[in-house]
Amino acid sequence: MDLSFIQDENAVELIDGITYEFPYTMHERDLSNYTVPWHWHEELEFDYAYKGSIVIETINRTYTIRQGEGYFINTNVMNTKRKADKSATAVEHAHLFHPILLTGHFRSIYETKYLNPVLKNQSVEVVIIRGNTGSGKEFLKLLHTLTRLNNEEHAEFQIRNLLSEGWTLLVQELEMQRQKNLFQTPSAHERTKDILSFIHKHFKEKITIADISVYAGISTKECIRLFKNTFHQTPMDYLIRYRIEQAKRLLAETDAPVTNIAFMTGFQNSAYFSKTFKKYLKMTPKEFRQSRRMDVLIL
Repeated sequence: MDLSFIQDENAVELIDGITYEFPYTMHERDLSNYTVPWHWHEELEFDYAYKGSIVIETINRTYTIRQGEGYFINTNVMNTKRKADKSATAVEHAHLFHPILLTGHFRSIYETKYLNPVLKNQSVEVVIIRGNTGSGKEFLKLLHTLTRLNNEEHAEFQIRNLLSEGWTLLVQELEMQRQKNLFQTPSAHERTKDILSFIHKHFKEKITIADISVYAGISTKECIRLFKNTFHQTPMDYLIRYRIEQAKRLLAETDAPVTNIAFMTGFQNSAYFSKTFKKYLKMTPKEFRQSRRMDVLIL
């Protein structure tokens, strides 16, 4: 299962597998015990809920995608992904591609006539696609074909053609959903992005709410108010949860000692790390690591 998640200094995700020669990749992500941190990227996503239900939260809305449904995530949409509360598991097949793969070159008719009306429409964040319409059925079938082609050589032309066809189907779905008034116009959130960028860049360091507020150019009180209005938690609460998510990944994917992981994720000492980890996950870091290894053995 692919849990790779790398960000640059602005919390923009750097997607493993995307190359200049062929800006497309497929990731299978197991979200059963992992929450994708808040992030955004230029690449577009044609995704499929392969197992279980997935929750995608943006600045403006929360979307629940059930097993067997597809979903589109627009460019530069700040979001986080996790397993739905009542779902035992959650696995997604994510097909990520840069718009240039379809546009070909700057100001082509594909860009100006077909892609830009969606890319530049801030009311289009996440589009859930079900099999209850003709275009929806075709879109889901297309996702299955893309997944199959992922392991085949010399499939680049086929993949690009399918993505183009998928875009046409997406536009049809958007028109139907727009007629049902399913979209909301989001508010500006650049300062929230600044706060997230600072936390993601400096989470390994000792930082305070004052540090975050100064970076965002607002008062401490305004920083807390703005963040709570958006994420329903304080910046410092988010910082702790973000550190824990990074620690979970290291515990599951590496053999690094717990003490080292504590310092690598910004905790002052291993005792405080273990206490905080257990508070949020109801188990110690060592117990979490053992449980993840048991899951692998069972699989």
